[in-house]
Amino acid sequence: MKKLNLLYILLCAYFISNAQIQEETFNAATMPSGWSTTTTANNCQWVFGYTGPMPGSGFSNPASFPSGAALFEDNYLNTNPNSCIDNGYSVELEGPSVDLIAAGVISAAVEIIYNHQTFANDGNFKVDVWDGNAWQNILFVDGDMPARNTGLNQTSTIDVTSYINSAFKVKFIYEDENVVTYGIGIDNYKLLDTATAGIEDLIGLGFSYYPNPVINDVLTLNASEEISIINVYNSIGQKVIAKKPVALESKVNMRNLPVGVYIIQVAIGQSEGSFKVIKQ
Repeated sequence: MKKLNLLYILLCAYFISNAQIQEETFNAATMPSGWSTTTTANNCQWVFGYTGPMPGSGFSNPASFPSGAALFEDNYLNTNPNSCIDNGYSVELEGPSVDLIAAGVISAAVEIIYNHQTFANDGNFKVDVWDGNAWQNILFVDGDMPARNTGLNQTSTIDVTSYINSAFKVKFIYEDENVVTYGIGIDNYKLLDTATAGIEDLIGLGFSYYPNPVINDVLTLNASEEISIINVYNSIGQKVIAKKPVALESKVNMRNLPVGVYIIQVAIGQSEGSFKVIKQ
């Protein structure tokens, strides 16, 4: 049992320090390892490591990608005078798969920084994720995002907890609606473990917890400084457990709570954080 508990501690410590599961910055001038793209009949392609202004994002204050981005421009950097995508087809940029089940992830989100510009409101940007059996759309953009001449890029964070599986992956899709338009620039993509993303302030205090899921009713919390407050909330925001342990280790007995997802709020000194656990 001690070996099993130690394994839980090590695993939890790993996930706490790695709330970010997957990231791609698209800074390099070549397609990232594990990614794949589709091209068009006239050989229009995604451009990687693009550091220039976003086409169509404005004349007085255009958006840009100083550190590099993945860009699909519908006239392929002005080398082709016609629409890149024939007959209304789409182009895709697909990421590598990751086993979220084996990683113990119970709550996840996709974060994307992008810039989508249209001409006469033509052009669509889609983000799909693989749920283990089929692609599911999580984002659909059919207008200028953000508005032109702001100099900004758009950030979207989408919960994908319901799509967690052993072969999760993301796919970016661009459609020009069969006309010449501007395109899509993707500056950054992240896949986040949102169950642990809220406890960064506690990491430096040696904080860890186990097990998750809670399979034997008791959740154990540890820290290198005294844990002063532990509050447990159910899925509708009701506080169901409140403790003030003032100790380096505290056990939360969840025996009388129904099976489900709970938010654990923790205070250590002046630092606070929260995370999700599943009670089975």
